[in-house]
Amino acid sequence: MAQPLRVLVAEDDPVGAALLKGLLVREGHVVLGPAATGEEAVRMARDERPDAVLMDIWLAGGMNGVQATRAITADFDIPVILVTAATGDAIMEEVADSGALGFMAKPVTGDALRVNLRIVRHHTRLHARLRESERRYRDIFDNAVVGIYMADPDGRYLVSNRAFAEMLGWSGPGQLVSGVRSMDEQVYEAPGRRQELLARLRAEGTVTGFVSQVYGRDGDLLWVSEHCTAVHDWAGELLHYEGIVVDISARVEAEQRWRTTLGILRSTIDAMPDHVVLLDLERNVIMANASWVRHACATHVAVARGAGDGADGPDAPDTPAAPALADDAATGGMVAVHCPEFVAEDGGPTPLDRFLAEGGHQSGPVRLLPGGMACSCSVAPYRAPDGTVIGAVLVLHRGGAGGFSGARDTAAPVDAARRGGA
Repeated sequence: MAQPLRVLVAEDDPVGAALLKGLLVREGHVVLGPAATGEEAVRMARDERPDAVLMDIWLAGGMNGVQATRAITADFDIPVILVTAATGDAIMEEVADSGALGFMAKPVTGDALRVNLRIVRHHTRLHARLRESERRYRDIFDNAVVGIYMADPDGRYLVSNRAFAEMLGWSGPGQLVSGVRSMDEQVYEAPGRRQELLARLRAEGTVTGFVSQVYGRDGDLLWVSEHCTAVHDWAGELLHYEGIVVDISARVEAEQRWRTTLGILRSTIDAMPDHVVLLDLERNVIMANASWVRHACATHVAVARGAGDGADGPDAPDTPAAPALADDAATGGMVAVHCPEFVAEDGGPTPLDRFLAEGGHQSGPVRLLPGGMACSCSVAPYRAPDGTVIGAVLVLHRGGAGGFSGARDTAAPVDAARRGGA
């Protein structure tokens, strides 16, 4: 059996009030009231919090039933059923705009009352589910570790969760929403950055990985990545957009430190007089230092940036040991950097040949081609972070003042049959 409803009757006519009370009691419900005025109906709804209100449109006092219905539904979210003998378009428009859940014409019958109260029960269950969904959403929204916000096209925050407010240095969402009057001026560091986001949202609907520098409340800059979705009205106009924000400052700073460290390492390697070349296991050049680039520039074709008709350049993609392209300060262009070619001093396998066959560290005297310049060669494994060997670090060293830069290829030519390099 269904749980009885607590129903407030608002009716200034004693006969009408008695009729409604009798019908309600017959259905097993609890009757509150009657309230004879609109003001009294609002007060009793506030104090008693009934499950439903049966409200006559014409009540004594300064507040009629329609006005009382608007107040009760807006302030207390209690379903109201309007009851009246009046008819006409004007009355029906008022009823439709009042927020009432239902309408019954006088004289009220048991069947009409039963149907309307069944609608009230269904409405109450749906509202309970909706409130639970809203509560769960609010919990997720408030407790999310990422920033979440809603903003209008003019650059004002409408809603924010705590994580986003704290990310920007505000004490809470309310302070952020009221304190930021212009996202363009107070949040985004680069002029026009938000307008760029807005243009992409209008064109694409969803924008992911939108990286920007933004100001915190104290003026500090941080890097963020935004994932935004546009919300449009029925005509396609942008109403607002919703954003999920991740603070990536630590990642960006780590990348900047890595680039700085890599730059220092590269400068150090470039300052070495030895030839240093990083190869993969198929003898393709991954990276080479300035010493080898200068040698390659002197012995291979330089490819100027943006120049030529395409005749010059690196080997075709299907060529084994295709050359890499490296900056060459001397030419102001790119040079095709090939794997060094050399032969072992004793005519046997070169250190690179032994490394590719046996692994480990290999070294020995070689003669660099072309020309037969004598130098020492060492090869060490190049490993991935998991320890897997993915290439080789090859170093060619020539003793004496100036190393390679001060040397001349004075040795006799080496027979091609003795070549054991790449």
